[in-house]
Amino acid sequence: MKIQGIDANIQHTFPATPYGRFRFQLSGTYFIKYDVEQNDGSFASIVSNTLGSAVTGVSPRWKSYQSVTWDQGPWSVTLGNSYQSNYRDWNTDLDGNFRQVSTLSLWDLYVNWKGLKNLSLTLGAKNLLDANPPATNQQNSFQAGYDPSYYDPRARVVYVSATYSFR
Repeated sequence: MKIQGIDANIQHTFPATPYGRFRFQLSGTYFIKYDVEQNDGSFASIVSNTLGSAVTGVSPRWKSYQSVTWDQGPWSVTLGNSYQSNYRDWNTDLDGNFRQVSTLSLWDLYVNWKGLKNLSLTLGAKNLLDANPPATNQQNSFQAGYDPSYYDPRARVVYVSATYSFR
């Protein structure tokens, strides 16, 4: 394999205001090159390209998670977004044309409360808008119509969490 890319991790906390404090975070990877050696010794690029791939898995050109968090007293609210760029599909369409699988953008939201000593309560939702995966014609897994390496088959997940620290 020949892999070349850029990893980014950007975080910034804004100064406190009477309305609370805001934080921004972005973490992502941009693939410049992701070449895999073939049986004949040549290299094939798999960046944003699953066309004819022998294995399930997408290496999108750009993949990131970004979030904005608001903190005020014992409360914090985070709105996050998972993003993956489009890619060339596993098979061509019925006319022999290359097809592109659309980008994927999923929104998350969670609220956290730390109003009692050593106790943290969280209510959250991943894939808040219950977005469907982009359509694909891949046939490398038993899931048809979408790529399980690109999309979480659980779709929207709502969760509650309680954490208590013994100190």
